Amino acid sequence: MSKMKAQDTRNFDLSSTRSEDENQFVSRMRLCAEKVGSVNALARKAGLSQSTVRRYFESGEPSRPHLVKLAAAANVSVAWLASGEGEPDKARPSGKAVGGTGEEVADLDLLERVSRSAFEELQRRNIQLEPAALARLVRVLYRHFASRQEMPDHATVSNIIDLAAYR
Repeated sequence: MSKMKAQDTRNFDLSSTRSEDENQFVSRMRLCAEKVGSVNALARKAGLSQSTVRRYFESGEPSRPHLVKLAAAANVSVAWLASGEGEPDKARPSGKAVGGTGEEVADLDLLERVSRSAFEELQRRNIQLEPAALARLVRVLYRHFASRQEMPDHATVSNIIDLAAYR
């Protein structure tokens, strides 16, 4: 029986620690929202619904993919957002790798998302481009979103395609 009591105490300690961890996570989420301007801006930059992000402010726990998106949107370390460990600011934007010579190379996740968005919009409009023109469009879109550290959204991709058609 004494073993059961010890186990119960341990569970109680874990649950109180979990509550503290949740409060600290919410505090880190608030810092992320402040960093990008608002909770809605954080949701938009992360490509998540506002209701989903707001749930995380009320002690909901994000999935790993959502955690990564939120950290990238606020330009903070995933480890810091998840656990509070380390420094919040990242040395470089999410997904960027450093090449052998020390230079930054493309954010492959962003490149994939930009390419997919461009292909889907072109297909929706029934527009076919020559490979060189398609490559230029993807490059323009990638630079646009990378410079703003945002994920592609339908309206912006559509607008850039419209602008590119008038060159």
